Amino acid sequence: MAERWCVIVGDVIGSRSVTDREALRASLKQGVSRATDALADQTVAPFSVLKGVDEVGGVIRNPGHAYRAIRELTESIHPTAIRFAVVHGEVDVGTTASEVSEMDGPAFHKADTLLADLTENGRAVALHDPAVKSWLLSLLADQIHLLSAWKQEWTPHQASTVREYRERKSMQALADDRDVSIQAVSQTLSRAKAEMVLSTEANLEAAMTEVWE
Repeated sequence: MAERWCVIVGDVIGSRSVTDREALRASLKQGVSRATDALADQTVAPFSVLKGVDEVGGVIRNPGHAYRAIRELTESIHPTAIRFAVVHGEVDVGTTASEVSEMDGPAFHKADTLLADLTENGRAVALHDPAVKSWLLSLLADQIHLLSAWKQEWTPHQASTVREYRERKSMQALADDRDVSIQAVSQTLSRAKAEMVLSTEANLEAAMTEVWE
């Protein structure tokens, strides 16, 4: 029986030109693990690395939680970039399977089409759901694209600092862990515009949850 689920497929940009593809694969595997753990109560098929290191994919129930997966996967392979297609649609093959590689259907076909479009237009993400107004989907996709573009400018040090700060929620705790001054942590977060990024992410996730409530 066909199911209406949210298919998320990511295409790693320039994966074939990456020098250390084993390291990239290891980072991707960390990302899929973090994405699956973060969305454990939403997961239909856990996120997996597909096609060597070229693609990742997973299936969740509610598109309102898709940004969390995008965030975990994107940050896992920074500064290598990744583009995403998020489709809320029909899956009619492998609906009793536990692996995304065994699933198929119109939602997967649409995701492939969107990824091809993203390759052409240079955008980071495309969202598709026939039940949601197209202008609203475009607005949400634009927010994700801008966040991705901003974070792409982070240095590896800034990226790891913001990530740990997001988890610890304390500059003092982060400074203690790293044996640096709180001023050093503050300066790194300021240069990365961390507060702006984190607040935008929180607003985006709240909006997406509301749309697909």
